[in-house]
Amino acid sequence: MEYVLYFLEIVLYTIGTVCICGLVVALCEWLFRLLLGGGAGYKAVLITAIVGTPIHELGHAVMCLIFRHKINEICLWDPHATDGTLGYVNHSYNPKNIYHRIGNLFIGLGPIFSGLGVLTLLMFLVFPDTTNAYFTNAASIVRTDGNIFMILVEGLKMIPAMFTEESVNIWLRILAVIVMLSVSLHISLSPADIKGSLSALPFYFGAVLLVTVITSLIGRAAMSAVSTALATFNAYLVMLFTIVFVFSVILVLIALIVFGIRMGIIKLIRR
Repeated sequence: MEYVLYFLEIVLYTIGTVCICGLVVALCEWLFRLLLGGGAGYKAVLITAIVGTPIHELGHAVMCLIFRHKINEICLWDPHATDGTLGYVNHSYNPKNIYHRIGNLFIGLGPIFSGLGVLTLLMFLVFPDTTNAYFTNAASIVRTDGNIFMILVEGLKMIPAMFTEESVNIWLRILAVIVMLSVSLHISLSPADIKGSLSALPFYFGAVLLVTVITSLIGRAAMSAVSTALATFNAYLVMLFTIVFVFSVILVLIALIVFGIRMGIIKLIRR
C-alpha cells in the first residue's frame, strides 16, 4: 500500500495540480459565460480571443517543439470557423516513440503553461510591488508549512493591491489588466485538448511507475528525496497558478456585476 500511495503522490505532484487548476479555471470560465448569458458570453469570448487564442495555440506549438512533434499547420486565430474553433495546431508524431506519445499529454496542457507564463510576466512588469510582495509572502509559507490555502489567500490579497499600486501609468495598467483577463479566459482546455492528453496517460503512468520502482529499490531515502522535491515544486507551482486563479475570479466578479445590473434593469422595466 505504501508504494501505491507513493505512486499516486508522484502523479499528483506532477500533473495532478496542473489538471486541478485547469478544472478550476474552466469552472470560472463556465460561470463567466453563464452569468453573461449565451449571446453576450460568446461575444466576450470572441473579443478576448484576439489576444487569448494566439497565446493558447502558442502553448500547444511550444510543447510540440519540446516533444519533437512535427507541426503541420498552425492557425493562431480563426474566428470564422464553423465549428466554433478559434485557432488550432495540427501536428504529427511517431506513434512508436514513447517520448512522442507522452508529449501528447503536455501538448494538450500547453495553453495552461503559456497562459501562466504570460500572466506572471505581465504581473511583474505592470504590478511589480504587488507581485513581489505576493511571491515573498507565498515563498515564506512554502518554506514553513507549505499550506496551499494560505497561498491562495495571499493571492486573493493581490486584487485590491493591484488597484491601488501606482508604480506604472494608469492607462498601461488598464491595458495590462484587459490583456490578462483575455488570457485567463482562454487558458481552459478544449475537448480536443483533453482528448489528446488522455491518449497519453497510459504512457505517462508507465513512466511514473518506472520511477516509482527504481526509487523504491534504491531505498526509503530516495523515495523521501523525490517526494520532498516534488512537494516543494508543487507548492511553487501553486504560487504561480494562484495568479491565474485571481484573474479568473475577477472575470467571474465582473460577470456577476453585469448580471446584477441586468436583473435590476429587468425588474425596473417590469414595474
